Amino acid sequence: MNVLSSIKNKFMRVPPDYEQLSARLGTFAPFDAARARIFRYRKQYGVNLGSMFCLEPWIATIIYDEYAEHNPEAEGDLVECMGQCSAEKMQAHWDTWLQRADFEHMASMGINAVRLPVGYWILGHGFAAEKYHSHAKTYNRALYYVGRIIAWADEFDIGVLVDIHALPGGQNNDSHSGATGPARLFESRKHQDLAIKCIDAFAYLLAQVTNIVGLQIINEPQDHPELEAFYERALKQVRVQSLTLPVYVGDAWNLDKYTGIVKGLRSRFGFVVLDTHKYWVFRPEDKQYPVEQLIKELRETDMPELLHASDELEGNLVIGEYSSILPAISCQGTDPTVSMREFSREQLHMYNSTTAGTFYWTWRLQHDAGFWSMQFAINEGAMPSEYFPFGWNLSVEPSHEVIVNEAEKRRSEWREKRLQGHMNYVSQWEGDFGFDHYAAGFDKGLTVALEFFSKLKFPSKLGFI
Repeated sequence: MNVLSSIKNKFMRVPPDYEQLSARLGTFAPFDAARARIFRYRKQYGVNLGSMFCLEPWIATIIYDEYAEHNPEAEGDLVECMGQCSAEKMQAHWDTWLQRADFEHMASMGINAVRLPVGYWILGHGFAAEKYHSHAKTYNRALYYVGRIIAWADEFDIGVLVDIHALPGGQNNDSHSGATGPARLFESRKHQDLAIKCIDAFAYLLAQVTNIVGLQIINEPQDHPELEAFYERALKQVRVQSLTLPVYVGDAWNLDKYTGIVKGLRSRFGFVVLDTHKYWVFRPEDKQYPVEQLIKELRETDMPELLHASDELEGNLVIGEYSSILPAISCQGTDPTVSMREFSREQLHMYNSTTAGTFYWTWRLQHDAGFWSMQFAINEGAMPSEYFPFGWNLSVEPSHEVIVNEAEKRRSEWREKRLQGHMNYVSQWEGDFGFDHYAAGFDKGLTVALEFFSKLKFPSKLGFI
């Protein structure tokens, strides 16, 4: 725990309900600043854990099937259909949807981060609104399962981005925002106040957990006139809880506009990351081109846009959701899996060269029989089966210890070589150039590089600045 956090915790009274939330979440190992720095700053090769929490009927189909005649969409509709059985049935879902073996599998292929969508209502009593208010007890055990996910991920050196996927009233018109019907978050000060309260609670719970890579305070919001002010208010509240916790915000499907907004927010609130989503399957019919033309558009239109945004944000840009799926017409006359594989590899190459991280949507479907499931897409050959940086190969690469020891043996040699080259270059000008600072900088840089390379089980590549 850093000094500022220690002082804050000593003199700021923690609300009793926060203490109860913390007890539900569970305990973690003491905060390890060195490990946390790598989790937070490395390039993320990730996947979403859709419908673990914040359920969607097309992903977690079985739990919805029993109530098909009522056609529940948002999770609030579902728990209302369940009635008094809701706690038992939701807990059975949380207990079985993901297992420790999932994280072992992810780590074996180089996935180093997961994005965990949650609804604000999992905080339970005192944090729930509308349909969730009358079912707050349903979520008494939800945070326990959040804690279990975080712990399993940590065991395999996987970072967790907790994504508040749904806020009070809904921030968009889709049921995954937690509400059925038009978005009402920005039409109600009461909803916004509760949203800020929930964001504050999540920041309190997560700021000192080592493998938390960040807190996403909103998902796919409407580009509402009040959104920028909401971001400002939310960031101020997060910074009360933590000066260093990375905060992710959505681009409201308007990358250029929110690049400028987030650039300004970063200057005042520090580590703020812009999240943009890329889906090619939902394009208008008149833009559902053959795959060769889509790849051309990727290179000529999307790549410059992402490069510009990344440059403006000093690299603090992620693709929080993407998929291998293409419109059927784009694959006409070809093997769809081959077309998706070709497009996905081009997509990943571009995203990895322009952003600090990518998260496939999603890790699994109920029966894993569709390309929305990353596991299915990998098994079918539409997505790569390995994501290690530097082309790392577990079976042939020497151990971390061997490489680090060799680097330390050659540290002085490398420093002198770089220093001499620098001195030769600047000698054409007069002045005192502080060559000792250059040498110290080289040493610091090499130390950090070796830390990124060897601190965790697998090498990490710098993603954020």
